[in-house]
Amino acid sequence: MSITEIRIICAAATDTGKKRNQNEDTFICDQDRAIFLVADGMGGENYGEDASRLTAEHFSQIVTPFIFDEDATIPFDLPDDGDYFTGAMMHAADGANTAVYEYAEAHESHRGMGSTLTAAVQFRQSIYIAHIGDSRLYRVRGDDIQQMTEDHTKVQEMVRKEILTPEEARNHPQKNIITRCIGRKKRPRFDIFTIDYCDEDVFLICSDGLNDMIGDEEIHRIVVDSNSLETAAHQLVETANQNGGKDNITVVLFKVIEDGDEAELDEKRSPES
Repeated sequence: MSITEIRIICAAATDTGKKRNQNEDTFICDQDRAIFLVADGMGGENYGEDASRLTAEHFSQIVTPFIFDEDATIPFDLPDDGDYFTGAMMHAADGANTAVYEYAEAHESHRGMGSTLTAAVQFRQSIYIAHIGDSRLYRVRGDDIQQMTEDHTKVQEMVRKEILTPEEARNHPQKNIITRCIGRKKRPRFDIFTIDYCDEDVFLICSDGLNDMIGDEEIHRIVVDSNSLETAAHQLVETANQNGGKDNITVVLFKVIEDGDEAELDEKRSPES
């Protein structure tokens, strides 16, 4: 079996914002492993920072062997569809949840800390997503921007039940109260799914400090008008701060480029030149 060889280029930026004293976001922008994620910690003091760091570290460490070695021992049951890597993503998300919960149990001052997780891993011909909380993944394709994840918040539940309109939800005072997160004793429900990609697709993962300050249309404009992903990432953060910077702001961008040459499955990923 062969696939079109692809390259992935990426960039990221993060900032404390204008209102917070510390940055409780953690990100991974790993071109070689094609792992991209944002974790937004909760817990006050520096405990949110600990929660997001543990989430990012454990998720990436657990999922990595399954990216490069399909003969690796599988310590999990395959999902109903038999997709090996869907199982790996769930296993890694579960492992991150356990790590955060056990750390909080071992450190009384950290009880109750938690984190969002929105992770994307390019594997074979798909982007695999693991998502919980209210960080977001967007896809920018030409003239279109689409939110690919659903916020796990009380307000989003009200939108789904048609109690609120999307416009009302945007400025609702409870819009940041999340209903699911990493770090709970009871195994949380993760959204695990795949996204197909096209040549030149740009994917954006962000903490809510970005999308609370900038609307989707403005995010799209900045991404497509910038001459590089690095410029776009920094411009997004700068604009969010200009609009108030009420929370930590983190942006991870990655772009899929099809080179058009046939290559063996999982051929090396070329770095940005």
